[in-house]
Amino acid sequence: MAGIVISPVGGPARPAAADVEDCRSGAVCGWSEPAFTGRMIYLSPGAGCVETPFPIRSVANTFGRPGIPAVATVHAGPGCTGPVVARVGQQQSRPVLSPPGLSAYLAW
Repeated sequence: MAGIVISPVGGPARPAAADVEDCRSGAVCGWSEPAFTGRMIYLSPGAGCVETPFPIRSVANTFGRPGIPAVATVHAGPGCTGPVVARVGQQQSRPVLSPPGLSAYLAW
């Protein structure tokens, strides 16, 4: 899957990271569980529409300002179809996605 890197962060859910500390600066990340816990993936900005390897239940964008305005739009269906579950711009996050996201459109 182009545009996705599965992080070595995984295993059982960890306590919530209120500051999204597991997502490196200048990244868009998705987690398998709410509150930024569970398995984490990096979503490549500018990759267009990507399928997530598992349903994502929280998402964060750690790109700072000033800088390139990376944006992620998370969709409930595959292939960037279905309702928009979340849209995160620079320094925005959503701790709970309901329903979970199955795909994301990543733009600069």
